[in-house]
Amino acid sequence: MRKDATAVLSYTPREFTIMIRAQAGRNEDEYERMAHAAMMNRQAYHAKKLKFSDLFKRPSDKVADKTKLKTLKEKTREANEWLAGLTSERRKE
Repeated sequence: MRKDATAVLSYTPREFTIMIRAQAGRNEDEYERMAHAAMMNRQAYHAKKLKFSDLFKRPSDKVADKTKLKTLKEKTREANEWLAGLTSERRKE
């Protein structure tokens, strides 16, 4: 957070609350990263033959992302068509 006293005192109560909540969120993110690192260290220490890919797999499968996006787009289109059908049926009655 590293702000001097005059800067902190110049904040409104709302700004101060937002700043404190943001800092708390950053602290929780840091604790989560540290817990993840501790689990990776434990796994590395206790494994017999460890590979880097056992500890960390970067989500970079572009083909799967495109397939997932196409599937999601198709499902959205089908849902919109179904909703459009419901609306026009109600108007006819």
